[in-house]
Amino acid sequence: MKNILEKVCVLKIIGKDIYKSIKGIYIYSKLVQTNTMFVANKGKIIDGHKFIKDAIKNGANTIVCETIPFFIQKNITYVIVPNSMEALGIISSNFYDHPTKKIKLIGITGTNGKTSVAVILHQLFSNMGEKNILISTIGIKILSHKYTTTHTTPNIIEINKYLNLSIQKGCKYAFMEVSSHGIHQNRISGLLFKGGIFTNITHDHLDYHKSFNNYLSTKKLFFNNLSKDSFALINYDDKNSNKIIKNVLSKIYFYGLKKNSNFKIKILKININGSQLLIDKHKFFSNLIGKCNVYNLLASYATAIILGKKKMILLK
Repeated sequence: MKNILEKVCVLKIIGKDIYKSIKGIYIYSKLVQTNTMFVANKGKIIDGHKFIKDAIKNGANTIVCETIPFFIQKNITYVIVPNSMEALGIISSNFYDHPTKKIKLIGITGTNGKTSVAVILHQLFSNMGEKNILISTIGIKILSHKYTTTHTTPNIIEINKYLNLSIQKGCKYAFMEVSSHGIHQNRISGLLFKGGIFTNITHDHLDYHKSFNNYLSTKKLFFNNLSKDSFALINYDDKNSNKIIKNVLSKIYFYGLKKNSNFKIKILKININGSQLLIDKHKFFSNLIGKCNVYNLLASYATAIILGKKKMILLK
């Protein structure tokens, strides 16, 4: 228990045995098993604090919550924190032995292109013989094995669990799709990213974020949290790119078609069969069609170069 709460902001602990064994972490009371931890989250629609009794009934021995329950049960440890979701991120990382310290995690965010870039990177690195994990809308894929998820960004427990599993299977890279909902709801809390990719931003998801500025600020938050040892790869052709990188600590690279970017691409020909392209004075053909996929290919190529891969291997 001591290690699982390392670096968690704890306001108060109620209960004598704070070093008890915890065999798993859950945010859904119905899934709770014996000798596990239940984290009660005040969600936008459902308040997890209402299900603390159910979680205990199902076997939880530790409850992480933001408010002290009215009824305190004996033999149960209650950990009071200011923000359950932030605590959950750190707890999950601790429980699964800090996987993002051992793998190069790249997060891809933007209105469009997230899934494509994540999938292209997964395939590109797999083709080079580099073992990696893909976390995206199509599910979680470790090497060739697929796992299903319910959100674009799975919950933080799942992410740490599968990252840890991928490390055990020899993976050195992780490519993860990061949605604005996932950022806003702290579903990536506690993760250490080696790099972040910004594809673009359009007037989408405003039903959730209420305004474009809120949406933009949420995307920017992801890059604000990158460390100085990481990189940010930004689509320079997007008119909001300068707002995204403002006060960002990480090393910044730009990619695009129009502007003076670090990574540039030229479209020689596009038709229904694919795209004839020029990168770094090298011609190559891709069977992916459409201008949007040209950007996706360039973002993937640039990421591989930043991660130390040779251009001749990538463009052959």
